[in-house]
Amino acid sequence: MVGRAVGVLRSKLGMCAVLCVGIVLFATAHSRQAVAAEVNSRNTVQQFDIPSQPLSGALKDFALAAGLQLSFNDDLAAGRVSPDVRGSYTNEQALQLLLAGSGLTYRFSGGDTVIVERDSSSGIVPGMVGAGAAGAAAGAAAGMTATVQKPVKVPEIMVKDVKERDNDTKSYVAEEANTATRTDTPIKDVPQSIQVITRKVIEEQRTFRLQNTLENISGINATESGASLYDSLIIRGFTATDRSYFRNGLIDPFAQFTASDTYNIRRIEVLKGPASVLYGQGDPGGVINLVTNRPLPNAAYMANVTLGNFNFYRSELDATGPLNASKTVMYRLNVAGQKAHSFIDYANRDLAAIAPAVTWLMGSRTTLTVEADYLRRWSNDPYGLPAQGSYLPNINGPIPRERSVTLGPFSTFNRTSYRVGYDLTHQFNNDWSIRNAYRHTIAEDDRNNLYASGTTLDPDERTLQRFQVLQPAVNRRHAHSMITNLVGHLRFLEMDHTLLTGFELRQEKVDQFQFQFDAAPPLDLFAPNYGLPPLPFTNPPSSLTGDTQTAGFYAQDQITILPQLKLLAGLRFDYVHQSTNNSPGGTQPDQKADNNAVSPRVGVVYSPIEPWSLYASWTRGFQPNSPSNFNPNGDLFKPERSTQYEIGTKYFFLDNRVSATLAWYHLTRENLLTPSPDPAQAVQGFSVQTGEQRSQGIELDVTAQLTSGWNVIASYAYTDAEVTKDNTPALVNQRLSNVPYNKMTLWSTYYFQEGALKGFGAGGGIFAYTGRNATIFDPTLPEIPGYVRADGALYYNHELQPGNWLGAKMLNIAVNMRNLLDQRYVATSYNGSNQFFFGEPRTVLATVGLRF
Repeated sequence: MVGRAVGVLRSKLGMCAVLCVGIVLFATAHSRQAVAAEVNSRNTVQQFDIPSQPLSGALKDFALAAGLQLSFNDDLAAGRVSPDVRGSYTNEQALQLLLAGSGLTYRFSGGDTVIVERDSSSGIVPGMVGAGAAGAAAGAAAGMTATVQKPVKVPEIMVKDVKERDNDTKSYVAEEANTATRTDTPIKDVPQSIQVITRKVIEEQRTFRLQNTLENISGINATESGASLYDSLIIRGFTATDRSYFRNGLIDPFAQFTASDTYNIRRIEVLKGPASVLYGQGDPGGVINLVTNRPLPNAAYMANVTLGNFNFYRSELDATGPLNASKTVMYRLNVAGQKAHSFIDYANRDLAAIAPAVTWLMGSRTTLTVEADYLRRWSNDPYGLPAQGSYLPNINGPIPRERSVTLGPFSTFNRTSYRVGYDLTHQFNNDWSIRNAYRHTIAEDDRNNLYASGTTLDPDERTLQRFQVLQPAVNRRHAHSMITNLVGHLRFLEMDHTLLTGFELRQEKVDQFQFQFDAAPPLDLFAPNYGLPPLPFTNPPSSLTGDTQTAGFYAQDQITILPQLKLLAGLRFDYVHQSTNNSPGGTQPDQKADNNAVSPRVGVVYSPIEPWSLYASWTRGFQPNSPSNFNPNGDLFKPERSTQYEIGTKYFFLDNRVSATLAWYHLTRENLLTPSPDPAQAVQGFSVQTGEQRSQGIELDVTAQLTSGWNVIASYAYTDAEVTKDNTPALVNQRLSNVPYNKMTLWSTYYFQEGALKGFGAGGGIFAYTGRNATIFDPTLPEIPGYVRADGALYYNHELQPGNWLGAKMLNIAVNMRNLLDQRYVATSYNGSNQFFFGEPRTVLATVGLRF
């Protein structure tokens, strides 16, 4: 018995010894890491531009520029004015310059935290200089109460956000993207393909439309004209519907119908594949998240004017800065106005937009941003041309690229969107934070919108039969969206965890949507007469109302199993209630449907060496079917389901100045509706749920800042997308429309950094597509031929001398040229139909901008 006790005691002592040794080793390693982090924080070289101002404001500017947490008592800096600190310094050098002669000193704590306090050895009482006896009394009071005053600390989320915004305007490379995990996770640690277009790409390419900007990303193709009122895109072979568009992490259900403008967009993040685990019902190809501009603590202003052919005129304004001396309240204002025709007759592209935002640093750990957005488009939405004369021979010759099939001056299609919302974040401590965000969106179509489109081409191959559509009343839709996310970092079972839990509430409601269909006057494509008025409408109006309500709860854990091995697992539960009335005159009772779905995601990332990671993932998605679809047995259709398997590799090297992602994926879309196999039921519009489509391929995306002034963005995609199951045998094995087997893009810019050409730059690129299937519903049409388009640009950036009569800091001049060789090519078919859009002819845009 005694021997057994002694043995147990020895065992316990041995365990304690091992534990003690482990604690000592861990403490030593942790201490070394802390020392290394502190050395890095002290010696990191930054570019500082901190003007002379009250010392408290200068210290906050320093924290934001250096990416450090700065803690100090506001009263200690009272009455002091900082000197200018401009140029390249280490963080410690810049801080020493700011505090010189102030009677304050500093110390680093925890690597990235700096504490500013009174320097008792200096003999100077902070707040006393220049303030007389009152200042001395105030300074003495500040010193007496320093131990009880709450320190002022720049919120960590604000520091990180400002630094990221600055990077987005200087480089093509993004290291992190919140869209993939709703947490701040490096892209290399995400087991799914995610691509980012930064503000620098948008500005250097001068792309105002989403589809032009996203052309830089592999696996994305457009299905609309660049002059259209809509954003219609394909991601990984599948159409992106209104479920695919997000703004600052909240669904933006009407973005597709108002053609998002880039005037207030800081970056665009695209997460490839099903994303229902975080975003609920959606399309299998992926989600597009637009990240808007936010207020900055330092005053900055930018204005530019762009002129181009096809009577293009555009002006933009961007202003930001503090609204109070302590810089705890900041604003941002983006404004854009555009008056423009297009290469298509009568297809104007007029726009007015304004986006104000205000950020309030409510405390050391709490930030509130309130923002709004107004976008108005005046348009005559163009529709496509027949194949004969666009890319097939026509007995009358080629159809002119500028030909419009609308009703000319009688056609209008104007639309307005309004957004208003808030984003509230709070850090409980260094490990736990919460975010609550809400947005209300309204989209309106004007009263008496009228447009026309072609149906069939007569045997003479010049007379196009058309139909016309009238929206006799103001059509209105509105949406509410709210998310609440709780993010925490903890250690459990000897592994680090980043835990995300959250819930989401949505409502999208069609208040009124009325329209009338009827025949339109035929159009001679080679001698059009746009003076013919629209024909009278004899068919009764149809109406549509609808309401979709969604509640979702999700949980996700990012686990660091080993330093080189990370696991991501997530699960979401959704409940969706739909009601719709889609009947002539709106006299039929509402049709309702209730759906629920569970969406999982599992992924693993292995990094054999620091800049290189390998990953694999499995994701599921869902999309409810409309309750207005007809099922022969009277039951509601189950939701569509999508499943993706993806493996790939990511590589960040040259100090994260080069990013590359190579991915292979296999993506299946199931439970698609297909006509009933019973001909009698099919004639009546009944469907069955047996359809399936599959897309698989390889994608490569590269962004790089190879040297100072040289940036590159490139992509390649091989996409094999086809119908795999359908009750119409002719559709099986058909390639999905508008999806090329191969797509390749390359864009690069270079700015001279010294010598006589300093400030000058040039850029250019190629965008190449192989042939695409025009439509799966007409096997007689051959595929759309491939094409290669070349673009170019010239730049001149000149720093202006201080005190110039404009008061500006920088002059920017750019000339962008699209389709340099003026090639005639068909860019796409209209949503997979037998109507086709030409690509833009040679387009030149000249921009002059000033930064203040």
